[in-house]
Amino acid sequence: MYQDKPETVPPTKAGKTLKQTDLSLHHHSCQTNMLDVTQRADELYTAYKIQELYDYLTQHKEVMNDEIQWRLARVTHDRAKHEKDKHRRQNSMLEAFSYAEKALELNPNSPHCHRWYGALLHFTTEGIGLKHKIQTAFKVREHFDKALELDPEDAISLHSIGYWCFVFAERPWYQRKIASALFEALPETTYDEALEWFMKAEKVKENFMCTNILMIGKTHLRLHNKEKAVEYLQKTLDFQVRTPDDEQSHKEAVDMLRHMGHGHLLKSCLHSDDAS
Repeated sequence: MYQDKPETVPPTKAGKTLKQTDLSLHHHSCQTNMLDVTQRADELYTAYKIQELYDYLTQHKEVMNDEIQWRLARVTHDRAKHEKDKHRRQNSMLEAFSYAEKALELNPNSPHCHRWYGALLHFTTEGIGLKHKIQTAFKVREHFDKALELDPEDAISLHSIGYWCFVFAERPWYQRKIASALFEALPETTYDEALEWFMKAEKVKENFMCTNILMIGKTHLRLHNKEKAVEYLQKTLDFQVRTPDDEQSHKEAVDMLRHMGHGHLLKSCLHSDDAS
């Protein structure tokens, strides 16, 4: 019986077979293509063209590349912030989490993957009990800590840990009592600790985010440092509004200044129309 001989692939000058060379070239081409995709994605994100970026990246959502997946998580999260319908917004956040989950599986040594996994994990707790929410909150902190371990100069992770501390410091006494009963080594988070993290973030990258400035003001207010609170609330209003978070930060700053009896200071701020 006739039997085909195994295919013999001639070697190249470098000693590799043509098939091996083709595979190597294909791999290099894919890497170059993905670099082009991430660069284009970053350009669109810098310009804050969220819908355009989402449409662009979802064309590559099946690509098993952590750099693509965490960027998909980020833009889907930001897109969800624009969604007014609560149900659709929650679904979008869960979609964002699915990308973050995939990114972390692909690269557990990426600070971006840990940061976005931690940021989006919270949205998986909708409609579940307090015990599970507290357990999830500790997992969130673990991922923020890991992101910071991998990149100590990451201002967003520093801010995120500060926000985590602030939220836990804000919890009502009965939730803290439940948490203490569930966890033996429950950390005692304070407003002072939250402020320290927010200020570390500013030291790494000054004025990088409107929300961080707002949180410094809010935390000073909780600590009864009213003069400092007013200073940072005014600084919040110096930021140009580009994102839904910026808009919310402006609104909170205006409300707090008015509540503190400093409505007259709003005349010189960007939201002077709101103050009148």
